[in-house]
Amino acid sequence: MEYFSITNFTREISRIDLIGILVGHIVFAIALTILLDWTWLKNLMSEEDKIKMLNSYNWKDLLVDGAIISVVIGIIFLIVSKLL
Repeated sequence: MEYFSITNFTREISRIDLIGILVGHIVFAIALTILLDWTWLKNLMSEEDKIKMLNSYNWKDLLVDGAIISVVIGIIFLIVSKLL
């Protein structure tokens, strides 16, 4: 029953509504980023650990990170295409 209400909702939503939702999420993300205190991030690792990690990072790690990001984006697109 819920599946049909979701597909019915996606058929009734217009492009203007979709653009408004996306812009609203972007504005909210920017505001939240500005409002939150992110200074704790630099205390997660010491400088020596950061340098050691960056020196050991190679192209294979970059390739794996890119593949993970591609899979996540693909899953998101798949879910969105099924809902629309």
